[in-house]
Amino acid sequence: MPAFQYWFTGGALAAFLAILTTVSTLGYAWYRAALTELESASSKVETAAQKSETTRVKTLLGKAIAAGDTLIRDLKDKEIDQAEKDAQTWGGKTHSLIAAAYGDGEAALFLDSSGYVFYGDGSPKSNIRNWIDGRMRRTTELLRRTDTLTARNEFDPAQFE
Repeated sequence: MPAFQYWFTGGALAAFLAILTTVSTLGYAWYRAALTELESASSKVETAAQKSETTRVKTLLGKAIAAGDTLIRDLKDKEIDQAEKDAQTWGGKTHSLIAAAYGDGEAALFLDSSGYVFYGDGSPKSNIRNWIDGRMRRTTELLRRTDTLTARNEFDPAQFE
């Protein structure tokens, strides 16, 4: 066995450094691989939770659209006061759902009729029908975009089911 002083000189030192570098590089590579796997697993769990949340929001928005369609169909058989009350109740529930899921901006857009053309005879029932129709159009547009939006963290779909 050579003396200790020869272990860290010349070729021996180079070999030692090569081994040390290889071990540390492999150790770091192993650490990075483990960290990447952890991040990937966390991302998959978050993605699955977001997809589940998006599906629940889509279901609730679909129910709101169906309820609005029913309101329009039943409008001709109702008194004006009752029809207006039902429309406001439906609109309020849908507005609350959108505000809870996506915030005040989307909720304000739900109430906006900009860019839409409505046809009617000017009667109160026609105005109510147009108001419901405008809200249904906004809800339909939102439903198409839900895959690109993220529901708010504090959103609880159980409140709206």
